[in-house]
Amino acid sequence: MTINRLTYLKFCAVIFTYGIIAIVIACAMHAVNTGAWAGVDADRFHEMARIIINGFTPYISYIDPKPPLLFFAVSAMDIVQPPGAMDLPVITLINILCALLVYYIGKKDYGFISGYTAGLLWLVIAAFVQGYFLFSEQFAILFLLLSFIAARNNRFVYAGICLGLAFGFKQYAILGLIPLLYLMWASGDRRYHHLILPAIVTGLSSFVVVLAVYGNAATMSALYWTFGIAPAYASGQVIEGIPGFWASSMFSFALYLVASIFIVLPIVLFAAASIIRRGLRSPFEWTIFLFALVLSGTLLIRQYLHYWILILPFILLLACREFADDT
Repeated sequence: MTINRLTYLKFCAVIFTYGIIAIVIACAMHAVNTGAWAGVDADRFHEMARIIINGFTPYISYIDPKPPLLFFAVSAMDIVQPPGAMDLPVITLINILCALLVYYIGKKDYGFISGYTAGLLWLVIAAFVQGYFLFSEQFAILFLLLSFIAARNNRFVYAGICLGLAFGFKQYAILGLIPLLYLMWASGDRRYHHLILPAIVTGLSSFVVVLAVYGNAATMSALYWTFGIAPAYASGQVIEGIPGFWASSMFSFALYLVASIFIVLPIVLFAAASIIRRGLRSPFEWTIFLFALVLSGTLLIRQYLHYWILILPFILLLACREFADDT
């Protein structure tokens, strides 16, 4: 058997095992009564999709502080099937794709076992941080991983496009610009506009669609609820019409933050121990660390469990370095 055939069969086995694990978890999630644990985000996404599908004006007839691309994607889902019917299949598929991307990165840097373990742990741990329910974070992390892979290969225009798409689903994804700019600098490429301009153009393209279809008022409202609401949201102010959670005191803030960390504590400790033991020995490892660091800052704004979805792939890659092949 040739090496190429063996590699192909191994990759097929990875896809098969990841698919089976993700489907089993999804079926378990579907079978149990999740109740409020799934949050209210999905209901709001589908309500905005209903507004769009029925010809009303988004951000005017109904508001939600997310970029337009997310609502266009959910609208497409709801056109194909009744609202909610495609949530679990679509998110499960995204989780599998993210697991494969994590596997690809880990395998390329550290070998098969490291990559496979990191991808497998992503699928399992995501279940404990609401990763199989419809949130915007799953879409964002898919494109953040693609942007990182593109940047690793010095394809910074593609990295910018993927970063802009990630932003189109979740505003916090723009934080990914920091590690990507570092990687660009570390690679010796000073053409930063190759990354920044595609990210801006792609990120704002969904607002252009809103302008073309719904006019200036809807566009200004979309810009406000995407960007302008940030100070009030970050400071924990009550925003009329937007359900939200905020800590009532510094003690409760610390308690909720620590409680959310405990859900993924083994991986956090393992990643920290690996950094102490091995250090960060390449620009790629520094970039992964910066992704984990800057995205961890979102937990200081809200202590939602699903915010860990943005951070998990990167701390998993750092943790699973300990299973690296001998070189």
